[in-house]
Amino acid sequence: MEERDLNKISEYFGLDHTIFTSKAWEELQKTENEIGPEALLDQIIDKRLWTNAEIAWVLRRLIYYYGKKDALLKEAPVERIFANMVDILRAFFLLFDQHDPDIDDNMRTYICSKLGDATWGVNSRTREYLYKMKSKQPS
Repeated sequence: MEERDLNKISEYFGLDHTIFTSKAWEELQKTENEIGPEALLDQIIDKRLWTNAEIAWVLRRLIYYYGKKDALLKEAPVERIFANMVDILRAFFLLFDQHDPDIDDNMRTYICSKLGDATWGVNSRTREYLYKMKSKQPS
């Protein structure tokens, strides 16, 4: 994407240059369209070291699968799915710890909302609810 195109994006939408506006992302999108997302995922995970664009692409792919509640993933052991989520959270934790990014209020609100939702089953209120539900179940 040319510099003037990036300026247009910033001017019209108020977006700064991100991974999603980079040449590397554009190339990944092109490759995905040519070989398909599954082949691209295989290609990326076979590499030892990924680019930032590849990391973002894999995260987007994971969100797609976990968000659509893929039937095959529903058959996976719960422990493995939890391990996957922990790995994703570790990656984000390291990213935030290293860069301490300056996030605008709208994005921060979205992130806080999603993290808040993700605490279901972890916070004291929902854990108490889960314990009550379990104790009411016949043994």
